[in-house]
Amino acid sequence: MLDSALTCALLSRSGYEFLVVDLQHSPFDVRRIEAVIGSCVGTTCSPLARVLPGRPDQIGWILDLGAHGVVVPLVNTPDDAKRAIDQCKYPPRGRRSIGAVRNLMFRGADYADVADDDVACIIQIEHVDALANLDSILDVGDIDAIMPGHIDLARSMGYKLQYGPASIPTEVTAAIAEIEQAAKKRSIPVIPVPGSLPEIEVALAKGHRVICCGTDFHTFRAAIERQIQDCRDLAAGLADPS
Repeated sequence: MLDSALTCALLSRSGYEFLVVDLQHSPFDVRRIEAVIGSCVGTTCSPLARVLPGRPDQIGWILDLGAHGVVVPLVNTPDDAKRAIDQCKYPPRGRRSIGAVRNLMFRGADYADVADDDVACIIQIEHVDALANLDSILDVGDIDAIMPGHIDLARSMGYKLQYGPASIPTEVTAAIAEIEQAAKKRSIPVIPVPGSLPEIEVALAKGHRVICCGTDFHTFRAAIERQIQDCRDLAAGLADPS
């Protein structure tokens, strides 16, 4: 979420297997996106990008800038899913335009031959409308993973949740379970987005093996708050005359 190539360079060298550059909710301009994705070059960390909802035209463009895949928000219909997948695949499987100059340079001369099976197309199910169309959405081929958006989903169902540890209403929990079961039936991985360590533990216990475990903004903020509190506790202890 932080539009900093240095932050992304640090994270991509810290053990994460993938990062999601959030174009949807963050102030990235074209040059900054290029720099952030480029900062992952030479690492084993795959840069993905969450594009704007309803903008399949962004997908081929962001892949040509070097992203290894996309996260597509607010996929509510089979047509939404098909438009996203079409932009991830070259003809005849899709409609992606040929123009991957950076990928040819950084990922090999055969990129265009292998990209269809290498690019990750991850869709987000995060609205009550998508639940009504769930089976038909997931029956669209070439969906590589699903990332449920529980906060947006809850909002569309009439509940208000915040990022971080939360008590999720029963109806929302049931909807997430429905998504997970439908995906499991089709062997499509689900990528949960926990907001706390206990939620990560729950996700692992449920069998999830790919987890989006936080944001740079919230991780940085939590680390700062923890450091400040530790320093204040230390200073208070030294000032204690006893």
